[in-house]
Amino acid sequence: MIRAIVVIAALSLLCGTAEAQETSGTFTGGSVKIGYDSRTCNSGLSGSIRYNSGSGTPTTIFLTAGTSWSVPADWNSGNNTIEVIGGGGAGEDISGGGGGGGAYSAATNVSLTPSSSVTYEIGTGGATSSATGGDTWICNSTSNCASIAESAVVVGSKGGMGASGTPGALGGASASGVGSVKYDGGTGGNGDPDSEAGGGGGGAAGPHGNGGNGGNAPADWSDDTGGGGGGGGGGTNGQDGASPGGRGGHNWQGSGGGNGTSGDGQNGSNGGGGGGGEENGGAGGAGTDWDATHGSGGGGGAGGFGGGADVGGGGGLYGAGGGGGGDEAGSNGGAGASGIIVINYSPSVPGRIEVCNGTSWTDWGP
Repeated sequence: MIRAIVVIAALSLLCGTAEAQETSGTFTGGSVKIGYDSRTCNSGLSGSIRYNSGSGTPTTIFLTAGTSWSVPADWNSGNNTIEVIGGGGAGEDISGGGGGGGAYSAATNVSLTPSSSVTYEIGTGGATSSATGGDTWICNSTSNCASIAESAVVVGSKGGMGASGTPGALGGASASGVGSVKYDGGTGGNGDPDSEAGGGGGGAAGPHGNGGNGGNAPADWSDDTGGGGGGGGGGTNGQDGASPGGRGGHNWQGSGGGNGTSGDGQNGSNGGGGGGGEENGGAGGAGTDWDATHGSGGGGGAGGFGGGADVGGGGGLYGAGGGGGGDEAGSNGGAGASGIIVINYSPSVPGRIEVCNGTSWTDWGP
């Protein structure tokens, strides 16, 4: 093989899984057409050549704070996904409704300039009674980016509403988001002054679907336990409060909802909703859609009538609504969880010709 006189041509005619040994033997006018061979290099392929179009190892970046991001130098506008979840709303105090979960939006192949700076916003969770969760968005520049409605926004999702009084709050509306895939946040459950219990918080929407709704407080004083929080995106609704308490909704995989109890509601896990309690509501579980600690959270369980300050459970990270508080002074609603931006891309790498040396594919050259 005299490499000095071989002209590599027609690289634009690449085929998905061409046989390298066969294509390397196809000569036309002094040129050779080379395809991509997906097989593992071994002794049987030794001496074969292939064209690798340049696909780096996929990279995932989580943005949970700050307002400015430096686009990597190897950013690939043709192979990426950006996903966002809005902040969750807070539950209301004293027999209050549950807060709404944040909405989800995603876009693929977002065009950004490598090595440039762009502005983004992470929606905060509603911290106290009636507080609404903030919107989450990311832009393709540092200007025209003051709100989710600005022209530079490339992906954005709405935060969940904070509960006011006994009605459960609405989740973030997907229709108001920016992206090619959008889901609604879960709606909070209703509180009830007769049972003196609160409603569960809504689960955050996520890549697997809408957030689950929070369970309602029972209408009868004989059942004085709070509703369960809704499961994270693609999960189930929280159960209505009934003795011993409303169970939290499960995550999209059918698990994780906290049990309702005659004491404190059980915390949710892996994006499951917190259980409603006769006393304090259980916290919503942190989501695991992207890895063990990042995903769409479960809503907080609601407090009941335990004879003291029975607070609602906080919403799970990321984006879930807080549960409503039970009866008696100090029975505060749970806080909503903040939102998140998730960026996944395969780095842009120059194409290259590789040769099998019997054990691995290596760059072919002098």
